[in-house]
Amino acid sequence: MKIHSFRTVLLAIVVVLTSLAGINRASAIDVGVAVGTPPPPPGGYERPWAPPYRGAVWIRPHHEWRDGRWVWIHGYYGYPPRRGSVWVEGHWGRGYWHPGHWR
Repeated sequence: MKIHSFRTVLLAIVVVLTSLAGINRASAIDVGVAVGTPPPPPGGYERPWAPPYRGAVWIRPHHEWRDGRWVWIHGYYGYPPRRGSVWVEGHWGRGYWHPGHWR
């Protein structure tokens, strides 16, 4: 009985560690957030300025759902977490807000 429970605990630890091994701070998961209304129209156009560093990606200004309300986020340059990553803009779909993320 003790060996069985030890193996079960060990297996659980291995599963958790292997699932966390591929996740880092820059990883993102596309999870929809149920909100009452779609975001308001864009607050204005902002032109990207010269990239601050090689590989910088312009992330357009957009609304973001924070603390129960829509907040305007000004455009900025982001750095892809790994080579070949592409910025996917946030979008409203099927009653859920899908935040922007790197893919």
